[in-house]
Amino acid sequence: MEEQMDSTAIAGAAPAGKGVLVSIFVPDDHPLLRLKGALDWAQIKAVMVKHWAAAGKNVSGGRGLAWPVDLYVPLLVLMWLETLHARQMEKYLSESVVARRFLELAEQQTMHIRDHASIARAEAALGAQGKAEVNTLIIKTAQELGFTNGQILSSDTTVQEPALGYPTEPGILKGWGERIERALNKLKARGVKTAQAGIKQVKQLYQSVKEHQLFAHTKAERRKLLEKMVAQSEELRQQIESVIKQISRRCGRVKQSAKLKLEALVEIARQLLPQIKQWLKTGKVASEKIIHAGIEQARAIVKSKWRVKFGMKWLINRVKGGYVFGLRVAPRADENKMPEAGLKNYREVFGEKAKPQLLVYDRGASLPLAAEKLQAEGVKKVGIPPRGQGEWMVGKKDQQVVKSERGKTEGSIGRLKSRKYGFSHRQERSLATQEAAGQRAMVSANLNTLRRDLSAQAKAAR
Repeated sequence: MEEQMDSTAIAGAAPAGKGVLVSIFVPDDHPLLRLKGALDWAQIKAVMVKHWAAAGKNVSGGRGLAWPVDLYVPLLVLMWLETLHARQMEKYLSESVVARRFLELAEQQTMHIRDHASIARAEAALGAQGKAEVNTLIIKTAQELGFTNGQILSSDTTVQEPALGYPTEPGILKGWGERIERALNKLKARGVKTAQAGIKQVKQLYQSVKEHQLFAHTKAERRKLLEKMVAQSEELRQQIESVIKQISRRCGRVKQSAKLKLEALVEIARQLLPQIKQWLKTGKVASEKIIHAGIEQARAIVKSKWRVKFGMKWLINRVKGGYVFGLRVAPRADENKMPEAGLKNYREVFGEKAKPQLLVYDRGASLPLAAEKLQAEGVKKVGIPPRGQGEWMVGKKDQQVVKSERGKTEGSIGRLKSRKYGFSHRQERSLATQEAAGQRAMVSANLNTLRRDLSAQAKAAR
């Protein structure tokens, strides 16, 4: 068997095979190096170290293999800048001389710096909050350089749609049953006798889903099978509740983990099954309907009578220059409260006492309710278009600014959802990883915007 090379070799290791060392000149004014010189690495490092320490990484110099902080901090920033995933980043580091200079590894002769699994673990340990804090530092850097300011805040809501098929009721129930079966198999292997009865009921549910997909040709047949699946799911839920009662606090770690999973799935069923019954009765999608058993917060967000979005609701904020930040909100978050939530998120970035001169939001927020709270917080101008024939709260000149900012905000949201940044249609299968992917999209967009502004500044100086 051919011996595999260590792809996480130390920096001073010599190449294992024969070859030729090639030197390539990288100028100091390269766009990547110009960006590197502008960022506040001390603060970025402090943020990342805080989250790595919380994730249990050895960043404090304890016993064992030390966490390579000085390598991972610029490495992750470069990966976000180039919008690469871990495998692409591994290849990029082995081929790009500019990347090696960015990481201050110009003298390293080994081809590999870090394997993709190590890079992925380093990024995952930051989580959504870590990336959001790094994003705040990037916006502050842009503010210090004069590329942005907090005078105009434009906010809007959007939906982060996971990469999953159309959420039909049989498919949702099948996914719910699959997760129950995995938990029951763990309990069965450890001697819980009632687990076998639950597995048998799950198999019956699978059979009904298969019949619905392959043999139901008419609307009446599909409806009858769906009603059967709902009844089977009710019986399965009751069976699972009896299984949960048999697992005491004295049981081992595996049983306790399976119990927690089953309790979560029972809670999902208590919400999901009435929603399916409502759809059978009225033909309308229930607002905030569960669409995936694994990503519970991904819901059906009803936009209009014929338009439904599936995913997580986000509030996206934009400031001058195209710099964006935001957060995930509840699926049925009140639109009237979103301008106030945007102001709160704005103050997390620009400071507790900061206030924009003009706050822009779409007509979905009720103007009198939203404006009263914003003005009480010190916002001078509230740029929310009135509904119907209502009156604006700003003059004609500011109305044009509001309309322009609304269009720019929609463009920024479209940019985040592009294939390059990947805000939506992510393959992650948990709420935490989906939220982290959303924050990563904003970090990546802001890093590229900052690099663009620095290059334009240098060009103007020349």
